[in-house]
Amino acid sequence: MVSMSLFSPKRFFKTLPLLAGLAFGGTAAQAEPIDLVSLNLSGAGFAPHVLPGINGTNYIFPIESYFQQWSARGIKTFRFPIIWERLQPKLGGPLDPTYVALIDRTFGYAQKHNIKIILDLHNYARYRGQVIGTSSVPYARYQEIMTKIAQQWSKQPALYAYDIMNEPNGALAYWATAAQYGINGVRAVDKTRPIIVEGNGWSSATRWAEWNDPLLNLKDPSNNIIFSAHSYFDENAGGSYGDVDVNKLDVMYGVNRVKPFVEWLKKHGQRGYIGEFGVPDNNPRWNILMDNMLAYLKENCVPASYWAAGPGWGNYFMSVEPINGVERPQWPTLKKYMDNTSCTDFGPKKASVPTTPPASTPSTGTTPVANAPSAGTGSSTTPSPSVPVPPTAPVTTTPVTAIDNAVGSVINNFTNADWLNGVYRKKPGVSIPASAANKAAFTVGASVRLANGEVRKITHVHIGTNMAVYLEGAPVNGSAVGYPNKLTPVSAVVAISTVNDFTNTDWLSGVYRKKPGFSIPATAANQAAFKVGASVRLANGEVRKITYVQAGKNLGVYLDGAAVSGSVVGYPKTLAVLAN
Repeated sequence: MVSMSLFSPKRFFKTLPLLAGLAFGGTAAQAEPIDLVSLNLSGAGFAPHVLPGINGTNYIFPIESYFQQWSARGIKTFRFPIIWERLQPKLGGPLDPTYVALIDRTFGYAQKHNIKIILDLHNYARYRGQVIGTSSVPYARYQEIMTKIAQQWSKQPALYAYDIMNEPNGALAYWATAAQYGINGVRAVDKTRPIIVEGNGWSSATRWAEWNDPLLNLKDPSNNIIFSAHSYFDENAGGSYGDVDVNKLDVMYGVNRVKPFVEWLKKHGQRGYIGEFGVPDNNPRWNILMDNMLAYLKENCVPASYWAAGPGWGNYFMSVEPINGVERPQWPTLKKYMDNTSCTDFGPKKASVPTTPPASTPSTGTTPVANAPSAGTGSSTTPSPSVPVPPTAPVTTTPVTAIDNAVGSVINNFTNADWLNGVYRKKPGVSIPASAANKAAFTVGASVRLANGEVRKITHVHIGTNMAVYLEGAPVNGSAVGYPNKLTPVSAVVAISTVNDFTNTDWLSGVYRKKPGFSIPATAANQAAFKVGASVRLANGEVRKITYVQAGKNLGVYLDGAAVSGSVVGYPKTLAVLAN
């Protein structure tokens, strides 16, 4: 087993399996029993920031024993993550034969032990950090890789479904379009298997309806789309669990986290499952919350995949991989819901047989409520991350005027010479897609940055087939601004701080951080500006929320979202607080 010190935090190496037990080639119309609990078998998706990486050093493809052991325990499906950049090192280029061979080996083990594989492209709607649909990663390249994946593995009998992208985020203007390209890529080869579609906003179950109505317009000629949401019980739903006091949470907290997604499915007549969920091992009460959530999902025939199992986890607090043969505290609760007889299709709908009550008997007609943990639970402790001491004294904060938001829009590319020369426009303006995200972001009074660097105020907006955004100042010449380029909202900056420059390799690779975070100087100005709930912009352009702050000799600022790798974001650079 490889040490956990090789890998970044959870969101960087997540994998999930899904629903086990469905027959090869099943479609929406077939009635096949589904497993209500399955596992993520992670390993091959670890350390995606280390490219190409080495199997057994930076990432780990599981050996046969993992398939053998989990199959014997009753798990029959794994969601299995692969990394686009490792599979296809050059965008649009050939597949890497070494990585392909390791995936082939995985399918062989799965088939031998009667396990189905959900093949998951674990890339957060990005290739080498660039969002699908931007000029760096055209939609066509994404469709192409999904076609190549289907061509390579559609004949594998152990392949159950294609999870076409893990946790899209920062891609509101792009993901719905990209998902259709992904579906088209698969269906060019494979006409039968389910296509798993995750949602914007890290596929959050709790906030699913806020961002994902555009996915209702997706078209699948095989009518076999399954929507996938993820759910964790910490404040930012990312699985960090840093400051959550489970003793203060209602026993139905887990139910309430997934209910918005299930209700959305019901409202729109869609099928779905919870592709990722997980709880810590340090308090038996977590299992009560999980028990009630699983009972609610079973009642609605919505399967769920636990995060996580597989090699390299060590003492990771959410892992269910046994340690020295000893079961983890979460396993008895999960095992209780390993049911492949109650439901014959993806819900939400009522199960075909009554649900088994959890720890206590509920009133008639209600979701069972657990008030005590399942037998066999225990506890362990997980240390909080520490903030190392920097070798040099850093700079203090300095206010600046404006900074770009992470969300922007491509500008429509009109090749007509009069348009490019500004002849048709009596006022300076640009045309952008009339998406819901653009309508929300580009409003009168907001500031935008043009592709040539100018910052202007929006004076008025006209919405039709496209969205015309008119600006203050001189006319905008398309040939000078550069079509098709990007129009980006900007926000005022409250304060900006340098990030402490740790040269230690482990720190730069994110090894010491179980949560995405930074160390900055613990000045009075920083402590006043960098508060929980504030938005910050990283040096690579991402905008994140602060989830908690740890003050000591330095100031540890922890964020929502994926793990932050210093080698990618670039130490020593800046962390800016945006005006909310």
